[in-house]
Amino acid sequence: MKPLLASACALALLFSTSCCTTPQPPADHYEYLTISGLIDGSEKFTFSPAGVQWVHRHWSEPDDMVFDGSPWYNPRKTPARWSQYASLDLPHATITKRKGRDLVALEPTPDGFVLYFDDAPNGADTYSVTIAIPKKVGRK
Repeated sequence: MKPLLASACALALLFSTSCCTTPQPPADHYEYLTISGLIDGSEKFTFSPAGVQWVHRHWSEPDDMVFDGSPWYNPRKTPARWSQYASLDLPHATITKRKGRDLVALEPTPDGFVLYFDDAPNGADTYSVTIAIPKKVGRK
């Protein structure tokens, strides 16, 4: 009986201290950007504080592009939503998720990054990439 009572008291003490302190999730020092679209061939997107530049390389131009949840009808124009990412630490961006049957790659540049899509198999496929872009440390 005494071991059972001791165990019950220990559990009660454990729950009474843990239920009253709610742990806070760690601060997320990143903004996440998701880009998706139907890719058939090769595309190059260069991201910098000044904007987004698109270079079509091979086969068909991309279709059904979505930038941060909004349709991106004309990849030749910088999406309006880019302004919320332009002041982040772009050269330290990394891919956190990717979907598609072939290559999705990110290359840092001195002031931003280049995103490559390369769909070599015949026909098009839907690609999606989520990029983590760090917030600049020490900004006021």
